[in-house]
Amino acid sequence: MIVLSQYFGFKSFKKYLTTGLFALLPILGLNAQSPGTIEGTVLDSLSGEVIIGANIFISDLGRGDATDVDGKYSIRSVPVGTYRLTVSYLGYATKNITAEVGSGELLVLDIVLSPNIIQGEEITVLAQAAGQIAALKQQMESNTIVNVVSKERLNELPDQNAAESVARLPGVSVQRDAGEASKVVVRGLSPRFNSITVNGVRLPSSGNDRSVDLSLLPSDVLDGIEVFKALTPDKDGDAVGGTVNLLVKRAPDGFKSTSSIETGYNDIRSEFGQYKIQTNGSNRFFNDKLGILLSGSIQRVNRSSELFDDDAIEEQSDSVLITENLNFTDNREIRDRYGLSASIDYKINEGNNLFFSSLFGRTNRDEVRYRKRFRVGNNRTEYDSRDRERFEAIYTNSLGGRHNWNLIELDWQSSYSFTLGKTPYSNYARFIERGSLGTLLDDTNPDSVVAAATDNLDETFFQYGTFNTNRRTEDDLTLALNTKLKFDLTEKINGYFKFGGKYIAKSKFVDEDEIRTDFGVTDGIGRANPDEFDLTDEDQIAISNFLNPDYESPDIKGRYQIPVALDHKMLASFYDRFKSFYDPNRFIDLTDYSASEAVSAVYAMGELNIGDRFSIIPGFRYEYTDNSYDGNFGKLSNNLGRTGIISDTTGGQSYGEFLPQVHVRIKVLEGVDIRFAYTHSLSRPNYSNLVPFENINENTQIVLRGNPNLIHSTAVNYDAFLSLYKNSIGYFSVGFFYKELENIDYILRTRIQGGQFDSYQLISPVNAEGTSTVKGMEFDLQTDFRFLPKPLNGLILSTNVAFIESETFFPILLIGDRSPDPPFRPVLIDTVRSGRLPGQPDLTAAFTIGYEVGLFSARLSLSYQQAIIEDVAVTSFTDQLSDGFSFWDFRLNQSFKSLPGLTFFVNMNNVTSESEREFLGSGDDSRNTRDFSYGFTASTGVKFKF
Repeated sequence: MIVLSQYFGFKSFKKYLTTGLFALLPILGLNAQSPGTIEGTVLDSLSGEVIIGANIFISDLGRGDATDVDGKYSIRSVPVGTYRLTVSYLGYATKNITAEVGSGELLVLDIVLSPNIIQGEEITVLAQAAGQIAALKQQMESNTIVNVVSKERLNELPDQNAAESVARLPGVSVQRDAGEASKVVVRGLSPRFNSITVNGVRLPSSGNDRSVDLSLLPSDVLDGIEVFKALTPDKDGDAVGGTVNLLVKRAPDGFKSTSSIETGYNDIRSEFGQYKIQTNGSNRFFNDKLGILLSGSIQRVNRSSELFDDDAIEEQSDSVLITENLNFTDNREIRDRYGLSASIDYKINEGNNLFFSSLFGRTNRDEVRYRKRFRVGNNRTEYDSRDRERFEAIYTNSLGGRHNWNLIELDWQSSYSFTLGKTPYSNYARFIERGSLGTLLDDTNPDSVVAAATDNLDETFFQYGTFNTNRRTEDDLTLALNTKLKFDLTEKINGYFKFGGKYIAKSKFVDEDEIRTDFGVTDGIGRANPDEFDLTDEDQIAISNFLNPDYESPDIKGRYQIPVALDHKMLASFYDRFKSFYDPNRFIDLTDYSASEAVSAVYAMGELNIGDRFSIIPGFRYEYTDNSYDGNFGKLSNNLGRTGIISDTTGGQSYGEFLPQVHVRIKVLEGVDIRFAYTHSLSRPNYSNLVPFENINENTQIVLRGNPNLIHSTAVNYDAFLSLYKNSIGYFSVGFFYKELENIDYILRTRIQGGQFDSYQLISPVNAEGTSTVKGMEFDLQTDFRFLPKPLNGLILSTNVAFIESETFFPILLIGDRSPDPPFRPVLIDTVRSGRLPGQPDLTAAFTIGYEVGLFSARLSLSYQQAIIEDVAVTSFTDQLSDGFSFWDFRLNQSFKSLPGLTFFVNMNNVTSESEREFLGSGDDSRNTRDFSYGFTASTGVKFKF
């Protein structure tokens, strides 16, 4: 056998890396020598689809390969002879194949595996078991720490979007919007600390921060989801929590098509009419060289909600919580979601492939908000209405190729991604009743506030109206190149050396506009048109002109109601007629900005495998960031900021970061492995915090200021992971992680001391002092009960729990004793307060119990999350906490022998109508300040498979 040891002997791997490419040049001349190559594709015997992560092992040589995303494997430098190949995949019967390799021969062996989840004589692959097995196999075969939602599992989950599916993994929680998962929290770190990619390409954000709203993407158009919790050097370094990678579907062999249609019900509005239509189709042409896949989804859902909001503050003299504002809100919202993915791949020959993929998601939101507000501090009652149309869209496409020349593999990728968030229409109107609450109310009790209100509609008048539009865009251009050089040091020592680079060019643009009636303008309109409007005793436009006679108030929090509501169509007509009376609000213009950012990265890594039991992946990544920002500076005063000048301002910064990383995997026994990872990562500040703007509002004496010198956050991450698998029992894993973060940024609220703006409140982002830490444990158990007697052998269990702790340091302002010297002001102290990270739950858990027998399948799932901190105050007494919640969902499937391609299904989400609640403070002094209810939803439909 000719191997690299003939040239280098048994020199260390470290020296091998040092010699670099020069040591590999002699290999290129070995193609004409005796070793041969065994390669092929591994397929599922029933579906005909490729199997990703199947293990092909030659025990005589102590090495093998695992199938890639296309189901292909390749074992090179195989000496002449006859060998026994063992082919295995979790949940499939192991197959042994004899292969005879000739001198310099390329032996193509396509292998078909049969599932071992076959009941009796009836060949039925159970959907839940297949999805569970596929995900676990990908996790087990990976040399890194990763959790997976397989494409099989996506097909049988009742999830409406990608975020819902990710939330089922260990250590992952979500932020919700009207009950629907939107952004992902990994290991207690907020969404901006995580990276969201599609086939490895970073998705841009649509908001002010760097997080991505995954509710834009329906899960139907995806081929699986991976969550990498420990980075390798070939992945972007800006992922402190983890990287969520969405996989776009690719065409398997043969023509395949699946379609489904469903209709649904919204409980909180007692409304039918929701629907979802999904279809996909694929085929291969020209002797399987060209593959084309198209997938699309259209959905309409009712995301209406009810909100009780007690805006409480601390009464300093008595240290009690009092109500400053009390809000009852009825939100009516319809969401239309569109998803489309396309994939084209072309096989030039056995070693060269080209591919193109495209993914599009868009959500349109049509919202009407009715609200009644008690302004306790101002002694007035308000009614307002907001009619808003907005949409968010995300689009990403990628062109790339993979090229395999024996011991050298090269892949390249170019991509363009674009997000757009736009509000073309937002019409708001406020009506108020002055002196409506009296002086005898108990402001520590919301019920007392409601009882004290006079609710005199005859004196409730049109105060002002606003009309808003905005546009936010971000586009990313990415170029990447990776080269892998495989080597065999001995018959049992092999691996690869990999290096490459990436360039990402980002641009961000935010444009906010608002026009509004100045104070008293609506009064003038009313007096000028007395024949058209009913006026109050003070000649102001009365609320009676715009009441909605058909409005029916829900019972908010079970007992509060909005007695009357404004008609948004009448208010739209008012705006259309009198919009010439609306003037620009110049304070809003100060929030506009544009930004550009270029990230250049290079990396080098290797993998050394000793037999099939030990592997190590050392390497590093270096990222250089160069950004620039354009903002606005303004010192404005008077109503709508009419007085003052707005001028342009620019800023930027450049920095580099070296990120060493190493992974170790040890297979202690068959089905038992331990993994360790030591990695460095970073997180760049939000765009809006870096913009060098300054907004000086003399009316409120508040200064808002950006910080272009804000430092990026860095993290050192430690991971240890033990996994156990036995086919008759199932899969169990336990993981430990610890993170140290430097320079997390927070918003500081302080007072300016001295100078022109002495005593003005200053609100600006700053880097936190000290080292923030996050640590935790994750447990995951997945099994089935096929060993039990019927009918219990159809049970399937999946559960995971994560315990998380964190500590960080928030900047706060303390007010000390008064100075004994003139002007005798209190001493202001900028200091820090320790606490856990905002958005970090101490405990997250997911539980699923399923049952499958024959053509019937059902599952009941729970997602649980403990309380988190939403907003941090000076003391824990006034911290805003979001209560823990339990989110249950249910799915039922029934197929039919006579119609093998047809499946009937039922979905139910938030079965228990759980609401999201927030509290101020903790313990006995806590107060329920917010109750956000959105009810449960249900749908039923059919799925066709060809």
